[in-house]
Amino acid sequence: MIASRNRSQDDGGAAAFSLRSFARWATIGFFMAVLAGCGGGGGGGGHSADAATPEEPTTPVTPPVNPIAPLPPAEDKFSAIPTPAITGPVASEPFTSETNNYTFFASDVALTSHGYIEEEFYMDGRANVYDAPTSVPATLPTANAEVVQEDVPYRTRIVVRRPADPRKFNGTVVVEWFNVTDNFDGEYYWVQAKDYLLRAGYAYIGVSAQIQGITNSNPIGGLKNFSSTRYGDLDLTNNGAFTGGMYGDNTDPLSYDVFSQTAKAAYAVPRVMGGQQVKHTIGIGMSQSGSRLGIYTNYIHMRAPIYDAFIFQVWGPRIRDDFDTPIIKVLSESEGNSASGLNDDQADLPLRRTWWVAGTTHGDSVQRIGRTGVRLRDIGPALTTNDNCTASTGPFGPSGQQTRTRTPYRHVLNAALHHLVRQIETGAVPPAGPRFSTTGSGASRAIERDIRGNAVGGIRLAHTDVPTARANGGCNNVGTWAPFDTATLQLLYPTHAEYVDKVRAAVNASIADGFVLPEDGAETIAEAEASVIGTGLECSPERCLSRWHFTADYSTTGLLRDHTVYYNIVDGGDILQAVDQAHYYVANGDTQYGGNPAWTALYYYGYAISSLQQYKALINQAQAEGRVTETAGELLVLEANNIIRAIEARL
Repeated sequence: MIASRNRSQDDGGAAAFSLRSFARWATIGFFMAVLAGCGGGGGGGGHSADAATPEEPTTPVTPPVNPIAPLPPAEDKFSAIPTPAITGPVASEPFTSETNNYTFFASDVALTSHGYIEEEFYMDGRANVYDAPTSVPATLPTANAEVVQEDVPYRTRIVVRRPADPRKFNGTVVVEWFNVTDNFDGEYYWVQAKDYLLRAGYAYIGVSAQIQGITNSNPIGGLKNFSSTRYGDLDLTNNGAFTGGMYGDNTDPLSYDVFSQTAKAAYAVPRVMGGQQVKHTIGIGMSQSGSRLGIYTNYIHMRAPIYDAFIFQVWGPRIRDDFDTPIIKVLSESEGNSASGLNDDQADLPLRRTWWVAGTTHGDSVQRIGRTGVRLRDIGPALTTNDNCTASTGPFGPSGQQTRTRTPYRHVLNAALHHLVRQIETGAVPPAGPRFSTTGSGASRAIERDIRGNAVGGIRLAHTDVPTARANGGCNNVGTWAPFDTATLQLLYPTHAEYVDKVRAAVNASIADGFVLPEDGAETIAEAEASVIGTGLECSPERCLSRWHFTADYSTTGLLRDHTVYYNIVDGGDILQAVDQAHYYVANGDTQYGGNPAWTALYYYGYAISSLQQYKALINQAQAEGRVTETAGELLVLEANNIIRAIEARL
């Protein structure tokens, strides 16, 4: 089940909860009986128990379809980088394990239904300590770091998600340096990019490169605190000699060689990739781990290059001009909210691009959605409560409803990976990204904004050029998303068809410019088609709008659609159709409520409840078929029940 067994309480003092028990709360009872009388109208990502000890290597139980023989190992092109010892894949117990003996944050996406395997390995090696600084200085380096201590032993873990069928593997492995800002491993690139990785045949490796994610015990705790049974032997401290840090703190000095040796393991240790031959590796860091990656690229990488390219996700470190490997920095408005962020922007070079994405934020709605289910399951509700942001007011209080932007930053992130692989393979230089228009200068420099408060300039997706909300990167880095009222929407988009046509044109422009891939553009168009923009219907924040975010006792049909899309359910068109129908009926009910005749709103609300009941049945069916994991299934059913209760409160 999702809820933890003995985790801390949330800020409101509510005890840790079971989503399964929440899901049983909602019934439609009296109202549906009246409506009927009136004639109205283990998922694929789970783990099985295994008697093997955590240290015992095991063999995946699901062989590839029509397996082909792996290619012979290539000559070691990276002999300067030691090959670590790899143990595993490590067997997992069910999520009900009393000792939490399963992969921390095991994916709640049904990977098997996408033809993917998730495995965890222990990685043992020996690393150097370097004299790299704790941050990239104003004057960029012209020389690499030097070794100040050699041959320090370490043990950590890596999480691998790869195609089961070697013929589906495109040859590129993306390696994410886990973010430890929250004092445990955060896989924030995976959360944003998983759909593209899965459909295009990439392999993914996440690595615990820092002490903080392993040994921290406050407030939630690192891997050792999560499961001493599984992770008790991990050590990046040299038996306590190093204490751990976050932003370039060299009390965490082994992280750089750990990151290099993760790529080496992908190339040189067959069990990591199931014998599949690796052509390219691309290193990725988000925010805090992007700061570490900035030191790595400026001081460590060119000593013994192993990565073919780098992506910096919502972090913009300055990179030395002689850096010889392609990089793209994909930045949100949050990184430009300070004058220093705008003033530190580097000129583009053929091997260095910076893409600023208008209407996006450091931690957007997808980042929130992608970690909700696994956090509830593995660490309880402590970090799934309200955002700590006071930039908005409304029915949910000053920390409420306007947080988390919806502009799909992830689509631009996907395009960055696509262009980097093409640059590696063909030499084609990625497109240069337009910069924000700014006002002021020096310490007073700021992003220029239009009459509705949205940014001028930057990479402009359909959500920005055909706006339905005020979106910016403030609000303590989680952004503001304040939907326009119905009168404004009708002024901008007199008909639904006109709105969809404008979205389609904007999407096609983004595809032509190279900042959105066609499959991602199709997702934006489908979202517009399913919306009620241009219909004149009211869409309330209590039951309908995609605004604010899910909590244990709150959701809307808009949020439920966002979550359903996130889980990328195979053959899930009927599931998405059910939530779209519920969204339409709720908007009609909200519009008719309080009008004459009164039964009109009840009529639409009744159909909304019926659609949500159908949605729950389809989710349960998909879970039984392995297209939805247990973690995701419980979460989605809980959300549907929350909406049903909110509707029933109006009846």
